[in-house]
Amino acid sequence: MKKTGTASQASAGKVPAAAAGPQANVLTVRLTSLPDITSLSDVEEHGYLFYGRFAVTRDGKFWFADALSTHPVNTEIGWYWALATNGELLVSARGVALEGESLFHGHKASLARLIHELAQHDYIKEPTGIRMIT
Repeated sequence: MKKTGTASQASAGKVPAAAAGPQANVLTVRLTSLPDITSLSDVEEHGYLFYGRFAVTRDGKFWFADALSTHPVNTEIGWYWALATNGELLVSARGVALEGESLFHGHKASLARLIHELAQHDYIKEPTGIRMIT
């Protein structure tokens, strides 16, 4: 997967120190409203380090991608994610606001899977703690 950061960060597989979280290894996850970005230049223009989409499909599978993607046609519920320059993970609903809030309630497993995927793809370090802000 191509990362949506600077070329040197992506090619080296390195993540900026800020992406590890604002304190120690605690990741702050903030529910906000993110734009629907479709190009790498838009990621930079909006001031994000990285950006992408994630979803749960109608057959219950988790789906994850970067900015150069669209939600699958069989998306049941979808969200956007971005890594801010201060290290926060920003998440946003694809549809209504309640879908965003569901990440902190009924779809906590999807949020946990997103964090796991971000760490596996070297966007962030695996956090030892998570701080959620709605």
